[in-house]
Amino acid sequence: RSQLMLRWFTGDAEHKALAIASPGRGDGRSWLAANLAVVFSQLGENTLLIDADMRNPGQHTLFKLDNRSGLSSSLSGRGDVSDVKRISSFMGLSILPAGPIPPNPQELLGRPQFAALLAQLRGQFDTIIIDTPASAEYADAQTIAVRAGGALVLAHKHQTSLDAVGTLNESLRQLGVQPVGSVISEF
Repeated sequence: RSQLMLRWFTGDAEHKALAIASPGRGDGRSWLAANLAVVFSQLGENTLLIDADMRNPGQHTLFKLDNRSGLSSSLSGRGDVSDVKRISSFMGLSILPAGPIPPNPQELLGRPQFAALLAQLRGQFDTIIIDTPASAEYADAQTIAVRAGGALVLAHKHQTSLDAVGTLNESLRQLGVQPVGSVISEF
């Protein structure tokens, strides 16, 4: 958290959102995103956690939320920012669940509505953490990271290959995304 505050969350309006990305499934992205959101909210930051993994969403399960509406609903025109849920047990923490699994997650994330939604949410929250799907399987993570502007790259110890992490970092840089740092998970 401290390193992210020094490197990314500096108060600049363009540095309010951060994608959590990793090459493979089971690397711990959702767990890391949830924990980062909690610790930022505990600092008094008005924090939003977006579950943008519309292929295998998990934040609604971690926080025991209804997933009938969320990001997919907002991006397809069947929802709006009212889908953001306040978490009463954590002061300053809100979550936008993924919503129903759509047939076209990549297409939804590539629409201008996603950029517009993030711009609107940047005006309402101090910190936005975005959970993404596995980057080696789908281009969703890169699309999300472009909209966020920065990404924290996660690797699973003894599971994620160095080549896969290198490929992810290079693809992010080529798209103009700043890799803010990296984390190794052990669970």
